[in-house]
Amino acid sequence: MLYAVWASFGEAELNVDLEANAVVDIDRLADALPEPQRTQLQTLARSYTDAVINQEWPQMAKGVVPEKSTTINEEMWKTVISVKPALPTEVNAQEHMMSELSSLAQHRLTRMLQSTTQLPGVLWYVLVVGGGLTIVSACTFGTESVKLQALQVFFLSLLISLSLAAISDIHRPFHGLIHVSDYAFRTAQQSIQAH
Repeated sequence: MLYAVWASFGEAELNVDLEANAVVDIDRLADALPEPQRTQLQTLARSYTDAVINQEWPQMAKGVVPEKSTTINEEMWKTVISVKPALPTEVNAQEHMMSELSSLAQHRLTRMLQSTTQLPGVLWYVLVVGGGLTIVSACTFGTESVKLQALQVFFLSLLISLSLAAISDIHRPFHGLIHVSDYAFRTAQQSIQAH
């Protein structure tokens, strides 16, 4: 179970990286669009990274579903759709922009879902009861040395407790001591600002 939770945590990290990269790509592709859409999209890309870092990350850590990036993403779509391309490069940029916006929306939705999902209560029940039964069954294995048996039961109990504590912290990838970092968005923010 610990491996499955860790794999899910890795998927959340990868998804955040892909979402941040999509924002940077949108900022770069905006260079090929005519004004005023170029400036609008670049401003919206900056707003998106700022909102994710400063508003949404703290909200997700508290278990609140963030909404700001949804609004900004909708504004991006409206801006791209409003482009009336005159040159082939503008047509190409608009098509690529729509693809990136679709990708951004998909990764944002996945992040929202990952920030709210958690292990079901029945699974926690199975983990805790299974751990307790494992410890009780370990107590029944007799050895000639009571001290050795007590030491074995203690270490098995410690291992199970640490595994449950790790699962408890990691199963919600945007909460707890071990959580997905906003580093990808901070890097995207720096890249957009340097652009």
